[in-house]
Amino acid sequence: MLHIEEKNNIKYCVFENLENSGLVNHCFSTRIGGVSKGVYESLNISYTRGDKKENVDENLKRLSNAVGFNPKNIVCGKQIHKTHVLNVGKKDCGCDICGYDGYVTDEPCVVLCTFHADCVPLYFLDVKKKVIALSHAGWRGTAARMAEATVKKMTDTYGCNPQDIIAAIGPSIGKCCFQVDEPVVKEFRKNIDFTNDFIFNDENDKDRYKIDLWGVNKKLMEEAGIPEKNIEVTNLCTKCSPELFYSHRNMGNNRGSMAAYLMLKEF
Repeated sequence: MLHIEEKNNIKYCVFENLENSGLVNHCFSTRIGGVSKGVYESLNISYTRGDKKENVDENLKRLSNAVGFNPKNIVCGKQIHKTHVLNVGKKDCGCDICGYDGYVTDEPCVVLCTFHADCVPLYFLDVKKKVIALSHAGWRGTAARMAEATVKKMTDTYGCNPQDIIAAIGPSIGKCCFQVDEPVVKEFRKNIDFTNDFIFNDENDKDRYKIDLWGVNKKLMEEAGIPEKNIEVTNLCTKCSPELFYSHRNMGNNRGSMAAYLMLKEF
């Protein structure tokens, strides 16, 4: 199960299955324990929201010290809400990558990073081949089967067996709050045949629906071959928890961002 750790006033989320593997350092950040002010209060991790660089630098320093990774080894970039997954290594650390919403590597100490403020973070670890992947899946990425695309990248690039992968679905907007209209529903139905199992009529608005993004992504992982017992799913909705998380649905563009991190340890 997911639980919240606290070190030096920094709060961050970790998953038991990833933590218990002993192979990785990982987290999903909260907004607690940083130095940012105003709409960015307090642990904003993004340099692109309008926050002061020195504040983000300090926030990242505090978080990385707590979790155990080197900020200089982060691989991240501008996300485009598609299903492009990039194989990366030490050569990519510190680079500003554009056009990818997922990363995969087998190199220790390379810190995969994706940014979130309601969208779903997806974590993957092949415990036998020691390969990791991390993906950002908003509703567009989820509907386009990002979880499946990430597993395919792991199998195509490294020969991973999905049976050996453990996975986690991190804090994001839950079905309690993810209200959508008909065009979004149509996009899911076009691409995912089981999607109706995770679409519900909004009892408070006859022209709207609710979608369970956690359920869709978990089912996509299972269809890609990951055993159900290997998948942990969050119980934290970012929109329902404004004291813990930034939420685009709550705050719009005037906000900070959380980040997901995943790194293979060096042995």
